[in-house]
Amino acid sequence: MTDSPKNSQQATALIKFFSKKEHYLAFKKGSSLFRTPHFYRKIEDAGRGDRSESCFGYWDKKLGDELPNMRSDDSSVNFNDIQSILIYPAHEQEDAWLQSGSVIGPFNNFEDSLEQMIKEFGTYFVVLTADKISAYAKLLAKTSGCKVRQGLILYSNNPLERSLVVKDSKFSYQKEFRFFVGACSKVEIQDKKITLQGVNKMLLEANSLQFRSPSGEVKFCSLGHQNVVTTTKGL
Repeated sequence: MTDSPKNSQQATALIKFFSKKEHYLAFKKGSSLFRTPHFYRKIEDAGRGDRSESCFGYWDKKLGDELPNMRSDDSSVNFNDIQSILIYPAHEQEDAWLQSGSVIGPFNNFEDSLEQMIKEFGTYFVVLTADKISAYAKLLAKTSGCKVRQGLILYSNNPLERSLVVKDSKFSYQKEFRFFVGACSKVEIQDKKITLQGVNKMLLEANSLQFRSPSGEVKFCSLGHQNVVTTTKGL
């Protein structure tokens, strides 16, 4: 079963976190970095590494994986020579460079995962309001000369539903929204860097953010600070 938060279509804004101040400042100056799915398949970082990123499964002996059992009618195939296996949907013969943000929406419960997001992705952030998403995508297309797609990520417990736009349900707390640029091979790991002139004018000026839950609980986070301050209704 594939799930999408009921109100995630009603995005108020996208938020993108950075682990280092220099990366945050570089983004605001127009330096935009896009990774490939295979990059994320090969890393172990919490919240970022994902062996099933845009595929049914990826196994690599160099990463300590035990390869699944394989059979072939071709007697010339030596399975001992195989170092890695990547299984992906037949309809997705190529991947794309991608950049992610998280949806902040009315009652999509993003605030429930705020502490985890800051811990895994960093204390620096930029905010792109919903009315600027299309303009950002158009700027990407114009600058890169590549086809650009964007949209919400869905989440599923079924490994056979994984694709560029469907991830494992364990990542659903991320409320992810992606921008896809161009096309690349399934094993591409080279980043794509794009310089976007004027992107800072699209971003919301925000050094601190406030999130209010339906129960009345309010959470505050500030740029460059790990702690999230929580107050409850009536305080």
